[in-house]
Amino acid sequence: MAVRLGVCLMALATMAGAACSGSASQSRVAPGSSALYTVTSIVMQKPGEPPRACAFMPLPYPPIGCGGPDLHGVDLVTMHGVTRYQNGVLATSMLHLVGTWDGRALTLTRPPDTAAMADATAVPQWQCPSQPTQVASPPLMQRVMSDEALLKARGIQLLEFGPCGDSLFMVITVADRDSVGFLTNRYGAVQVAGWLKALRSASLAQSAA
Repeated sequence: MAVRLGVCLMALATMAGAACSGSASQSRVAPGSSALYTVTSIVMQKPGEPPRACAFMPLPYPPIGCGGPDLHGVDLVTMHGVTRYQNGVLATSMLHLVGTWDGRALTLTRPPDTAAMADATAVPQWQCPSQPTQVASPPLMQRVMSDEALLKARGIQLLEFGPCGDSLFMVITVADRDSVGFLTNRYGAVQVAGWLKALRSASLAQSAA
């Protein structure tokens, strides 16, 4: 069972045999640096809250918001083509976003570009063994959930986690070296991946549309 954590929601998603595909992604730069990150997603905003890049989409209609990192430097109220639902939630079409990460929010360094639905940045997943030697214990899972405030204080935004064989898989917004090291030291055998993708230089941001 995978646990998805977001500012807007906490949902439980059942994983068939704990099997999923993909590979881990780790960045070498730390939160708060001037490094650029990119992600392609829908952006939603609940009344009274900042807009968020949607790593996980809500199920209800009208939508109640979504789970993902806060965004700075974008105004959905004045943006063209934004849908306003009857409950006041604002939602964009698919957007390509580029900005800096400070451990709490992605601050855009250029206006968002429209993108195709097929270009959406997928949440990283793994191929887990069907017959693990042991399974991550419920107390460890509970410890991760109890550590949400601690992780946020260290600039680690946990989007999803769950057992993967005899280890934990953890998806965080930015998998920089310091964050991965902290999670490994605290929880032991973990597989960590980031949703935002690091751009190696500002010049790459020009071509990553």
